[in-house]
Amino acid sequence: MPSGSSRFWTLKGIKGSLRTTAIRSVCIAVICQLALNAFLALPAFGDTPPVDADSGKVRVVLSAGEYSIIKDESGLDVIMMDDFASTTSPGDPMLVHKVYNVLLPPNAIESDLNLEIVSADVQVLNGTYEIKPVGPFAPDVDEFSGGVSPAEYWGENKDITDGKNLNVYGLDANYPENYVELLPYSEMRKWKFVKLDFFPLQYNPASKKLTLIKNVVVDISYGISPDVMDLGLAADTVMDDVATELFLNYDEGKAWYDLERSEFEPQATYDYVIITTNAIVAGSAKLSTFIAHKQNLGYSVLVVTETDFGGLTGQAPNHKAEKIRQWLKNNYVTMGIKYVLLIGDPHPYESGEGDIPMKMCWPRYSFSSYKESPTDYFYADLTGNWDKNNDTIYGEWGAGKDYPVTGGVDFTPEVYVGRIPVYYADYAALDIILQKIISYELSSSTSWRKSTLLPMSFSDASTDGARLSEQMRNDYLNPNGYSSWRMYQQGSIGSCANSVYPSEQELLGGTVVRDRWAAGDYGIMCWWAHGNPTQAGVGYSGCDNSLMFDSSYASSLDDAHPSFTYHCSCTNAYPENSINLAYSVLKHGGISTISATRVSWYYVGQAYGTFDGSPSNSGLGYEYVKRLVQELPGGDALYRAKQSVYPGDYSETTMNWYDFNLYGDPSVSLKNPPTPYVPSVKKRIARWQRSKQ
Repeated sequence: MPSGSSRFWTLKGIKGSLRTTAIRSVCIAVICQLALNAFLALPAFGDTPPVDADSGKVRVVLSAGEYSIIKDESGLDVIMMDDFASTTSPGDPMLVHKVYNVLLPPNAIESDLNLEIVSADVQVLNGTYEIKPVGPFAPDVDEFSGGVSPAEYWGENKDITDGKNLNVYGLDANYPENYVELLPYSEMRKWKFVKLDFFPLQYNPASKKLTLIKNVVVDISYGISPDVMDLGLAADTVMDDVATELFLNYDEGKAWYDLERSEFEPQATYDYVIITTNAIVAGSAKLSTFIAHKQNLGYSVLVVTETDFGGLTGQAPNHKAEKIRQWLKNNYVTMGIKYVLLIGDPHPYESGEGDIPMKMCWPRYSFSSYKESPTDYFYADLTGNWDKNNDTIYGEWGAGKDYPVTGGVDFTPEVYVGRIPVYYADYAALDIILQKIISYELSSSTSWRKSTLLPMSFSDASTDGARLSEQMRNDYLNPNGYSSWRMYQQGSIGSCANSVYPSEQELLGGTVVRDRWAAGDYGIMCWWAHGNPTQAGVGYSGCDNSLMFDSSYASSLDDAHPSFTYHCSCTNAYPENSINLAYSVLKHGGISTISATRVSWYYVGQAYGTFDGSPSNSGLGYEYVKRLVQELPGGDALYRAKQSVYPGDYSETTMNWYDFNLYGDPSVSLKNPPTPYVPSVKKRIARWQRSKQ
């Protein structure tokens, strides 16, 4: 996440948005673990965290970061803390939080997990504060052609008055009640861990006081299983590089996973798997060339068809999606699979079942609208149970259902998944995409890729998409040498959509975005706009200016300089529509496209500086593009972006996790030439040989 200092300097310079801002800054030193004992004079802080897998306990120390409190345009107080994200419960005070991943031994019993706060350094801050509430959710649905504005959602069991939940703002008590919460455990291949949600500031709405938790020592206890980890799983190295960055206590906990492997000899592996159909294998003129290209880059490629997965028995109702997932579950460890490319018709079973379908999930099954979301995440998370309550309605949100519950949907991926849709046996379109990927990865001209196109519409009167791109530019695009062509609404429609941020070109309807994109070479294109399956629009109901982009426009784009795209819109990747906008751009103009298969959700009025770590559709875009700039492959960037953010306890943000899928090759990155890939089999054999010495 961006450093706090750079963000605060940017805030002072925002055009017009902070003219009346009074800044009250309170800084605390980040307390290192070695100094805790002296600082707090509490023996518990000096205790060495247990590292013995048989101790039944893990101890970690959580610390607040540097923070500032500013006043927004309406005079309400907004908190920003270095390396922490804004809280996400609509109507409740907007505080800050951070989710930590704490590694557990492989024989920990997840059902026995327990959290204990050993000690904490707590301080009530001077002064009083009017903490701004979190805005409501709203869907980025098609309203740009007129119609009713989308409904706002505040969550369940809330008493909302003037944007505030009186169930919180009406109490004389600290919010949140618990400043550390234990979330459902998770798995990433061989790695088992638990998530802790830390809230370093509590707010009392009656007294208007803030309480700072400078540091807290936490014990996580667990039962111990007599079972030992399977040697094949222990030898798996595919996500080891991710583990070093993911876990708070990796240095202490990694020894738990360094088990004796002297009797395990690795077998042949396939780190790149293409799941498709026999007809596509026979009908594509470029698939064999594509496979050879990937092998030349160092991948070991395996093609899997219905011949391999069709006879398997997956989870009920045992349709094609469950069979494909079962094949992956059976093989991802022993084969060392990292990347999965799905090639075929994505229609979910509920709408005609394509030959390589997406899985239909139901994050809002109990709601009256926007119930379902087709997803490929089903094939990435292979350890979670997506039908935990066994009702064959997958991915349900809510207590006692499939998420967020222990043992249910686990958003930590075991593999990284991408997809190339194939509709109506259009193998010529598939071959164009495959050849474009080959040419992109072999290109010697790459300097143009360090450029971005940023068309950002208003989603409603208080939500200017320009705030997203300005934070992206200041946090990581500009510092990494990326140029930007900004397209913001500047008042031509009227004062209802007049950004306070300057841009290189005013965002207007018609072919303005198409013409700019076609005339320039952009490594990344990220927009924010209301959408439908084939279009994105400029403005919002009552303040709109026609189309931003249409599926038919894609044919005008330069396919020799294709862009990584992120469409912060609704339904642009609607898989049942063969000319959906994400697929149309993948065919012409894009090297990889990410958008929503159904309705996606944003926070009304989301402010500059709050997109990092946010589970909104725009927050995911911020985190995804950030990782593209770090030159991660698109699949790594998408799934690691989702790993870095907690989707929260809401059906709407859960739906965002299902919705946003990658159309394209998950292993392609902005980096060129690609870093030679070290196949998992080589890593495993090296470790096996070391264990034999």
